[in-house]
Amino acid sequence: MTRPIFTLILLAMFGPLLTYCQDSTSTEFQSTETTTYEDAIEIASTVVLVPLAIGSTVISAIPPSGGMVMRDGKINGILTFETGVGFGEKIDLKRFSDARFTIGYTHVFAQDQKDFFRFEAEKDFHISFVDRRELFLFGVSPSAGIITDFPSTGYSLGVSSWLMTPWLSYFGFIPQHTFGITYRYNKYFGGKEFGEISAGMSAAFTWGWQ
Repeated sequence: MTRPIFTLILLAMFGPLLTYCQDSTSTEFQSTETTTYEDAIEIASTVVLVPLAIGSTVISAIPPSGGMVMRDGKINGILTFETGVGFGEKIDLKRFSDARFTIGYTHVFAQDQKDFFRFEAEKDFHISFVDRRELFLFGVSPSAGIITDFPSTGYSLGVSSWLMTPWLSYFGFIPQHTFGITYRYNKYFGGKEFGEISAGMSAAFTWGWQ
């Protein structure tokens, strides 16, 4: 009689511990397994999402456009990154800007031609009659500025037609963006001149200015 009672006492004392160690379906085991899985997912998401967020921010602030330059009888492809700051009354109406100061960098896909930088002032004329609902905004912007490829410097005159929507932000970040096409006439003070045409995006920071 004593032996069965002693056996029951031992089972009562150590049974739950043995069950916990062997039963992988227990709540505590599943909780530990779930936590490990969630940690792995969180680390993987961080590795993927952080670079994606940084890259999206850079692209949003300095969006690209592609095109070509016509110089010395040759046509070469270009890749331009341009951003700027907008001013004017249209900003208070959430309608882009009345004027912008922009800076851009252009890479020329040719070994015998240098890349160049551009500093411009642009005047934005809004064409509101195209879409009276203002789901999309259309405009034309003449521009004038300075170009340099170090050490050569010159001037640039251009005009662009663009469209944008104030209701759809690009990647959800601060700058407003236009999608359009631009033609520029560029001439160095030393005498050389060349034409340039590009199509793509341009960004402008328009918050907080009066």
